[in-house]
Amino acid sequence: MKPWILALACCSLLSGCAIMGRQQKDQALVRADAERVAKGMSRAEVVEILGAPHQIEYIREANDPVREHAYVYEHVRTKYTAIALAFVNFGNSDEKRDRVVVFFDPDGKVAAVGKSFHADESSFGFPFGK
Repeated sequence: MKPWILALACCSLLSGCAIMGRQQKDQALVRADAERVAKGMSRAEVVEILGAPHQIEYIREANDPVREHAYVYEHVRTKYTAIALAFVNFGNSDEKRDRVVVFFDPDGKVAAVGKSFHADESSFGFPFGK
């Protein structure tokens, strides 16, 4: 085999590309708005501050009608990194989320609020590991 054919074959096997991407799901949550939600507020006040919830959790206790128990607000951010070679691909993704859960008492007033904000911590990583 001629050396230039071998060199061309090796180069074609080693060709590839690097890929970086970012994906966000749902509207970003504002920490200051979440801090404004306080115990005793009505559902309407919560929706006025945070907007429509992404998910509504319902509860039904014995001899109690089905009622809205909690509103869930969520924002997800994912960052991807990949290296694609001719026959081998390596990839990495890092997904972090912001979440606010507002719990209501039987009278429809805010009983508690749970918050976690980590979406900004997602990062691009090396595809072969940390």
